[in-house]
Amino acid sequence: MNQKKFDTIPRSEYPRPQFQRKDNWINLNGQWDFAFDDENRGLKERWYRKEQKDKFNKRIIVPFCFQSELSGIGVQDFHDIVWYRKEFQVTSEFTKNRTLLHFGAVDYSCKVYLNGEFVETHEGGYIGFSIDITDFIEEENVLVVRVEDPSTDLEIPRGKQYWFKEPIAIFYPRVTGIWQMVWIEYVSSKCYLKWVKITSNIDKSEIVIECDIFGKGFPELNLSALISFGGKEVAKEEISLNFLGDIRKKRDKKILRIKGARTQLQNPSPFTFKIAIPKDSLYLWDVDNPHLYDISFRLYNSNSMETYDQVISYFGMREISLSEESTDTNKRVLLNNSPIYQKLFLLQGYWPDGLYTAPSDDAIRQDIRYIKDFGFNGLRTHQKAFDPRFLYWCDKMGVLVWGEIGNAYQFSPKAQLRLINEFAAEIERDYNHPSIIVWTVVNEGWGVPGAHRGKKKANYTVSLYHLMKSLDPTRLIIDDDGWFHTKTDLCTVHLYKDYDSLANSFEEEKKFQISSPYPIYLKSFNYKNEPIIYSEIGGFGLDFDASGEKKAWGYQIANSSEELFQKVVDLLKLFDERKDWIHGFCYTELYDQFQEINGLLTINRTPKFDPSRLKEELDKLFY
Repeated sequence: MNQKKFDTIPRSEYPRPQFQRKDNWINLNGQWDFAFDDENRGLKERWYRKEQKDKFNKRIIVPFCFQSELSGIGVQDFHDIVWYRKEFQVTSEFTKNRTLLHFGAVDYSCKVYLNGEFVETHEGGYIGFSIDITDFIEEENVLVVRVEDPSTDLEIPRGKQYWFKEPIAIFYPRVTGIWQMVWIEYVSSKCYLKWVKITSNIDKSEIVIECDIFGKGFPELNLSALISFGGKEVAKEEISLNFLGDIRKKRDKKILRIKGARTQLQNPSPFTFKIAIPKDSLYLWDVDNPHLYDISFRLYNSNSMETYDQVISYFGMREISLSEESTDTNKRVLLNNSPIYQKLFLLQGYWPDGLYTAPSDDAIRQDIRYIKDFGFNGLRTHQKAFDPRFLYWCDKMGVLVWGEIGNAYQFSPKAQLRLINEFAAEIERDYNHPSIIVWTVVNEGWGVPGAHRGKKKANYTVSLYHLMKSLDPTRLIIDDDGWFHTKTDLCTVHLYKDYDSLANSFEEEKKFQISSPYPIYLKSFNYKNEPIIYSEIGGFGLDFDASGEKKAWGYQIANSSEELFQKVVDLLKLFDERKDWIHGFCYTELYDQFQEINGLLTINRTPKFDPSRLKEELDKLFY
């Protein structure tokens, strides 16, 4: 296959919009050397050494996986071990300072080598990682990455990546190796910001900031946080960080808490502080007005005014909560203390030519634009952790997001640990996005098969709820979406057929007399007035291309654009009639996925009917 020629580096935008350093980074996307290692010879033959370039007999375009057309390879055969090689040069700023190497995501596990030396290993295909390569970086460099992605391993969180060669029904092509951006940046060797966590409190009109800083404090080390809105300064805070060097020193009164500090610790970081937002400058984030504040952090020497690090970020003032108990109906989901009816699309996160990776930032933005064009206000990311650039555009455009990750398909200690570790990393990575309002841990019992027949699996599911709630108490948690609920903030139900079985009252709904293959709640767990959301409905297929080249599949098939439109409208009217106790839905789905033709768009993002027609109907419904 011939490689597509990119006029510029593909996906050249800064990959981490919520933690951006402007001028001290190099994008490593583009052409890399590449090789399959089906016989697992690479480690023994030391392919990571500089002189082993001849072992790499292919070229690949990063950040696209080898299974995708945009990679320039585009084969679907099983190749469980692959190698990448990239030569790059850096300026003296990189060799004189501390240098960090970042991978957005590599599926599934990898070993990283620089200039012939092993530097790091990482496991997990959805969430990225960073490596301090200060001790390995040179002016001329050879970066080598060995990736192992077991094609048929059902204990890894693989989501919709099918373990047979050809995709079928609801399963899609596999994704192996680097599928998000790769970049390096240099930071001060003295100190720099490792991460920042921002929690908004709309009732108190303030934000709580948690920071972690590499390096010890000293009397002249300060942190400045400047908040602006629409280019106008809103608030500013200056924190003296001398306490980082010695816990026994008197701390700045602005510091709320030093996490985990004990008197014997000499470097108590991370730490937490608050910044008040003036009431006359309080603008809430919601789906109609996605107001965002800019915030910049600066680490500097208050004597010399030398800047050690500068990071740009943003945040939204918004709160997600549940209403109080009611005698006549169930709880509702509240956005900024007001009820919000959730009109969600299911998004699987595949593109026809890039698979997991969008061909461009504009392609991401267009997907989100379509959600609004159809009259919806949110989406459920399904069986995949999405690119931070995707979440950035949801923040900017006012689209609600249910965060999710790919599940495994077997129940074992290894599978459990893999899911827990990666989902925890996703929550940490994406915590600052105001668009995310829900975390969904498991889907339809995937990874806990037969949970209705075994207490051990029920214990695991309920523990997932409490674990994720401890990591992020600010959002709603769904333990197992669709059925097998234990402890959950939302009662979610999946229904694709037999819509005449929908309950006609809240009392009838509570009996859950619906066409579900499994119990909605496991034994010893009961419905506790949680908001009810039908988180998978629809699935009306239309083979819009009708090329005959693929075997099309859908839950129910429509024969024309007009029939598809009418089926969708009629279905949503059924839910409008029940909006007093059903407080949202997730329609399957926004766009087709290969053989699955349930989308309102084709996989190439062509609308199957005019989106404005559906928006006009939806604007008359719900609340």
